[in-house]
Amino acid sequence: MLGALAVVAAALALFVWLKPPKTQGPAIALSSSKSAEAKSIKVEREGKPLATLQKQGALWQLTAPLKAPADDFQVARLLAVLEAKSAASYAPDLAKFELEAPRAVLEIDGERYVFGAVNTVTREQYVLTRGTVYAVDARFGAAVPAAAAALARRTLFAPGDAPVKFEMGAFSIAQDAMKWTITPATELSQDNTNRWVAQWREGSALRAEPADAQPAQRELAFTLKDGTRVAVGVVASDPELVLRRADIGLQFVYAGDIGRQMLAPPPLQK
Repeated sequence: MLGALAVVAAALALFVWLKPPKTQGPAIALSSSKSAEAKSIKVEREGKPLATLQKQGALWQLTAPLKAPADDFQVARLLAVLEAKSAASYAPDLAKFELEAPRAVLEIDGERYVFGAVNTVTREQYVLTRGTVYAVDARFGAAVPAAAAALARRTLFAPGDAPVKFEMGAFSIAQDAMKWTITPATELSQDNTNRWVAQWREGSALRAEPADAQPAQRELAFTLKDGTRVAVGVVASDPELVLRRADIGLQFVYAGDIGRQMLAPPPLQK
């Protein structure tokens, strides 16, 4: 249920964000490419490489400077420039449109979109692509984040990862023949445990951020269905829960009340 609600909420947010703004006059398409067909993205910010992403199968992955699943909503925001339309086009005067030192650059399948000055009156930003400058809604440039971690999926596990054992220190929970059991042994509510597992597997963190060097308070271990073991460090538990995945160079920050529920056993069978 938790996962389904998260998917619905994300889909609604994406629909609202991608709703095209109204343009004055004839609409000029910046690109003939389609976002659904894109395979690679390179992101630059203030003249420096920020991130690269590759589509692997049906999913987008961050490949540099982090190796982690990418957030679908954030990727869609970047790719939205392919569907952008402008009411005006201009000759490429780099100085006039502040494109000599661009604020951001997106390269999608080799096609570059260079973001320059913002018109404070119309709230449009000037974008250079294929030798022409266009004026587009400023939200396309605003979609380029300040840090690569903002493009990462905000879940502890990647799509398709299925934890079947949770080693939490004071207790452990494992799935055996479609039933969850807990050690030390007591009677579990399967419904409550399924919700607890769903929060770990699919629950969205408040944010993902680069892993820091702060020592972990303790270590948790998770075994996936395919046998892979994943180590997770508890960096902080109050006022927010901070969980570190050192293997992908990220840590995930959860609200304090959610964090307390995650670290405690699921409510027992009454």
